Amino acid sequence: MQTRSVVITRRQLGQLGSVLLGLGGLIALAAFIWSLALNEFVVSGLVIGALGAALWAFMTPQEFKAFFSGRQVQRSTSAIFTTLLLTAIVVVCYIIVQRAVIVSDLTIDRRFTLTEQTLELLRVVERSPRPLRILGFYRPQDLLQREIDDAYWQLYEAASNGAITRQYVDPIREPGIAAPFAQALAANYYVFVGFVNPDGTLDLSTVTPVANQATQERSMTEAIARVLAGGSFKVYFEQGLQTLDALSNAQQGMSILNNNLRANGIVTDALRLSDLAQNGLSIPRDASALIIARPQRDMTEAEVSVVREYVERGGALFIAADFFPTADVFLSADSPFNAYLWETFGLRMTDAVVVDTRSPGPSALHVVSAQVVTENVLTAGLNQPNDPSTATMFHMARAIEVNPQPPVPNGTVIFSSEQSWGETDTRAIVERNEFIADPNTDLRGPLSLVAFAENPATGARIVLVGDGEFLTNGYTSAQSQFYATGNATLFMNSIGWLTGFAQEVAFTPRAFMTTPVLFSGGQQLDVIAFITVFVMPGTMLAIAGLIYWRRYRAA
Repeated sequence: MQTRSVVITRRQLGQLGSVLLGLGGLIALAAFIWSLALNEFVVSGLVIGALGAALWAFMTPQEFKAFFSGRQVQRSTSAIFTTLLLTAIVVVCYIIVQRAVIVSDLTIDRRFTLTEQTLELLRVVERSPRPLRILGFYRPQDLLQREIDDAYWQLYEAASNGAITRQYVDPIREPGIAAPFAQALAANYYVFVGFVNPDGTLDLSTVTPVANQATQERSMTEAIARVLAGGSFKVYFEQGLQTLDALSNAQQGMSILNNNLRANGIVTDALRLSDLAQNGLSIPRDASALIIARPQRDMTEAEVSVVREYVERGGALFIAADFFPTADVFLSADSPFNAYLWETFGLRMTDAVVVDTRSPGPSALHVVSAQVVTENVLTAGLNQPNDPSTATMFHMARAIEVNPQPPVPNGTVIFSSEQSWGETDTRAIVERNEFIADPNTDLRGPLSLVAFAENPATGARIVLVGDGEFLTNGYTSAQSQFYATGNATLFMNSIGWLTGFAQEVAFTPRAFMTTPVLFSGGQQLDVIAFITVFVMPGTMLAIAGLIYWRRYRAA
């Protein structure tokens, strides 16, 4: 049996060296651009390239010299090296494009183009002396969601010319970073935005959560607007009328909503109208709104004068007053302050308690928002389809009378059902828990539960709610059975409108011509990139090498 010996020539070893040089350079360059650091992969690539260059120069010095002097090289060495060089260029371009914020909307319906309102806000961000950062917390199982969110967040970084940056954190691997956000993360908030300190850290005092909604642009833009406006608005809680304690963590306290205001950048403080009246003082000039939450006594003439002066200079009032079985009930039918509200805003509280037998609440006295006026900032997010928690619920609520010919623009935003009525025999409710509709004395439904008014001349605004219990921690905590989401939303919307804090970005509804884009996760994208820039060129090189080797053997 005859065997054929295999002879390896110096030229073949030189060609192997050229391949190693190109491959090593490709590995080193790709690893450096990927990590932006001199790591073991970069060093390994450089070592492989150096060994390949030495082998090439030692085995075929003339060919090595001819290659770099521009002469043609035999046996396809230049072709192989050129292929490696082209692969390196493709890899480098891919990594640069992936790492740079280069975005282009190729969808027919411009699905990934920010609205003009958002772009205008981002121009304000560019002029801000402090940059902003989007901070997202994603666990390993949330990587696909991170890719979906990042498709939008990178638009903000690009449109702001880098004034907004992105940072993603795994809360499991980096619990120290996640610790200050534990409460928000437990409430299903996982994306935040805030100002960046000069040392590059996030200013936690300015951070606000981004609502976890399908409308990523609206949620993020409104969050950025809150950060920019942080500290510019201040609301006062009235504490002298036996109102809810804004600092109390008890069930009948109001600390949850107070903390919500502060978390959104609104400064809160307290005052007593009785002290101001006694000392001849006015409501502070920095008051963006005055909150009177569930008062248990009526105002004196002196206290009414303090509020009147505040309203006349464009002040804003949030009043939530439900029924109390006392002689000194707040906003009684003959109350001087009730008369003032009717004269000034065309609104007044009645003495009738709303009863709604159609209400899904625990009793007919627990009235759920049956009808909500849509396309109004006060009701945004309320009574969402398939989400009962977004409704509001009031207990022992009083009906509000709205003047059909008001002195200023006013209206109702939440009604009870048509089967409801306003029970005027409140004594029967208190003493015997009885309520029977009397068409001769009771008010017929639907009845106004939440009303508003605005004086365009002075800028004065008011939101009047026929209940105050819905503001308590018992009705707004995450563990509450009493429509906590809707109750908190109504309050936050009201304060936003009263203060001007929620001069919301008006998003024009957009109809999409195509079905939603299916995103690939980060691992899938890396596999696609690996196949494109490594497997396909590598396969071609392997085939070319095999053909070359067979031809050489046949020669």
